[in-house]
Parts: sequence; C-alpha cells; structure tokens
Amino acid sequence: MTAINDANSMLNAIESGDLVSAQNYFKKSLQNDSDELIYNLAEELYGMGFTHYAKEAYELLLTRYPQEDSIRTALADIAIDDGEIDHALELLSQVNPESDAYVSSLLVKADLYQSEGLNEAAESSLRRAQQLMPDHDIIQLALAEFYFDIQSYHQAIPIYRRLIMQGTLEVSKIDIVARLGVAYAQIGNYDNAIGYLEQIKPENITLTTQFQLAVVYYQNTQWQDAIDLFNDIIDVDPKYTSVYPLLGKAYEKLNKIDEAYRIYQEGLSQDETNSQLYRLAGITAQKLNELESAETYLVKAIALDEADTMAITSLAQVLLLQDRAAEVITLILDQQENDVIDNSFYWVLAKAYEMTDEYEKASENYDLAWPLLQNNTDFLLDAMAWYRENGQRDIEIQSLQQYLKLVPDDIEMQLRLADYENDSM
Repeated sequence: MTAINDANSMLNAIESGDLVSAQNYFKKSLQNDSDELIYNLAEELYGMGFTHYAKEAYELLLTRYPQEDSIRTALADIAIDDGEIDHALELLSQVNPESDAYVSSLLVKADLYQSEGLNEAAESSLRRAQQLMPDHDIIQLALAEFYFDIQSYHQAIPIYRRLIMQGTLEVSKIDIVARLGVAYAQIGNYDNAIGYLEQIKPENITLTTQFQLAVVYYQNTQWQDAIDLFNDIIDVDPKYTSVYPLLGKAYEKLNKIDEAYRIYQEGLSQDETNSQLYRLAGITAQKLNELESAETYLVKAIALDEADTMAITSLAQVLLLQDRAAEVITLILDQQENDVIDNSFYWVLAKAYEMTDEYEKASENYDLAWPLLQNNTDFLLDAMAWYRENGQRDIEIQSLQQYLKLVPDDIEMQLRLADYENDSM
C-alpha cells in the first residue's frame, strides 16, 4: 500500500502544482515502489513532460534489467528530446534485433535520422520496420507521414489509401482521410482532394482541416466555396490569421475589391505585424483609388519586410499616380544600393525618368526591363507607348506581338498590328 501511495502521491502533487512534494514522493517511490510501479510512473511522467524524472526512473530500471530493450528505446526518446543525438544512437544500437522492442527502436531511429536531415537512413529504418510488421497501422502511418513530410506525396498516397480501405480512419489522433485529401491537393489532383476532405463528418472536422479544404477550393478556382469556408473559420476563430490573405484574394478573383479590402483590414486588426496583409491592403487601396491609405499600408509593409519587392514596386506605382516621380527614383535607387533587386524596378524607374524628362535614363531602363517582363501585359502596354513615341517601330511591334500572345482577343491591338504589317508590305 505504501508503494502505491508514493507513486500516486507524486502524480497528485504534480496535478496540484506542489512540485516540492512531488520531488520528495518521487525519491520515495524509487526507494520503495515495485519495479512495475516505477515503470508505470516513468511512462506517466514522460507523457506529462517531466522527462528528467522519467529519465532517472528509466535509468534505475535499466540497471536492474539490462536486457530490457523497451527501456533503452524510452531513454533514446528522451535523449532525442534533450538533443543528445549521439547518446540516443548509442542506446538504439544496443537494442537486440530479436527483441520485442526492436521495431519500436527502428521507429525512434527513423525520427532521429529525419530530424537530422538523413532522409535515406530514416526511410531505410521505416522500411525495415514495415518488413517486420507489414500490417501494423502505426508503422504504415509512420511511413506515410515520412513521405508526406518530405513532400513525396505520390509515395504517401497509396499508404494512406490502404489504411482507409482497411477501415483505419484515425491513428494517433491523425485524421487519415484529411491527410489523403491534402496529399492529393499537393500533387494538383483537386477533385480527389475535395472528394476526400468533404467526406469528413462535420462533428469530426477541425479548423485545420476546414482550412485545408478551403485552400483546395481556392486552388481549384472554386472562389465562392473557398470564401464561404474561410468565413466560417474566422467566425469561429478570428485569430486564424492564415485565412485573411487567401480570403481577400478570393474576393478579388470575383472582382469584389471592397470586400477584399475589408478582409485585409480585419486581418490587420488581429495581426498588426503581418507584412503580407499590409501589402495586400495597400495594393487593394490603390485599386480603390485610396492613394493616401495605399501609401500608408505599403510603407508599413516595407518597414516590416525591407526586401518585399512587390510592396516596394506597388509603393512606387502609388507615388507615380501622384506625380511624385523624384521620390520614386530615390526609393528605387536606395533599394538597389542595398542589394534589393527586382525586374519591375527597371519599369518604374523608366516611368519616373520619363516623367522627369530624363529621357536617356528612361530609355535605358525600358531596354533593361523589356527582356525581363515579357509576360507582364501592363509593362508591355507602357513599353509599346514609349517605343511608339520614340519612333522605335521594330521593338514596338515585338512588344505588340508579345502582348497579343498573352491577350489574343484584344481587337484594338490586333488592328494596330495588322496596320503595321500592311505598312511594311
């Protein structure tokens, strides 16, 4: 009875926050309790995060049972948690391949190797465990999770499918159906991804899984479905800040710019250090012609992330709309001096120099931007106007031809190209 009271009293003391008493009961337990009680106590302590106590208990037991490899495996787990990688490997190397704990040691070894970036060694350990226990759910899941973590989704998918077909929908609190859906999404198979994610019963779906499904809707251009689900998430948890950028972009895809702007602002009310949201709010404010607000947001975005070239370019565009070309030139040249480089910088510099009548510098920057921004229709329109005004017909026509590859149904540009071609005949 005394042994039971010592072990249980320690756990009760921990629950009540009396760590001094807990330490005293722990010492008594090691002295008085049966080895079985000490082992059970060590497991409880490890699960509660009191690894230093668990380690001491396991080490005591290992001196009494040097052939008990399950204790070595438990100590290896603790060593990994403590960053003692060499000691963990030493313990695992001592596990007898004939031992019942050998498969568990292979799983621990795989985790260790993966944490060290030794993926081939990790895979080898998992494959060996699978050979020894091919039908064990934990081992199958461990292998699938390994492939999922290293983004080898094509290898993870059949294992997740096999588990589901066996009737195993959850292992160690991991939702297998959700994992499979996300894996399909990662390889671009959105129909299968949605099919699996939508199978999850409402009472079982977590906010994380809802977010994953909403992202798949977004990737599959199901904008309204994505919007509805993203809104459901922030209705439950407004601090789920990963939602706001994607929700705003989905509204933009439906040309609901006011709604997008509102969402970005709501996101910033929850996370005032999110540079992406400041940038998106600034770009959206510009679209709404709220140039002062746009400038404020973009300046904050750059303050948080000095290398955010999209925010820098967007700020330059806002300044150009206000005829503040000199400020644009200073802004971009300062960035370039600080080794912050982006192809669009040449474009905005060209426009700024054009506005300040520095035509030679404008021409130089248009020429630098031209081969780099061939897929930017807005740039091509500006380039066509510049080269037309400066009588550079050949490169204007090249810009026009490239533009029509991107926007083939622009009738006005088709007619202009036809006129040029007729003139050359």
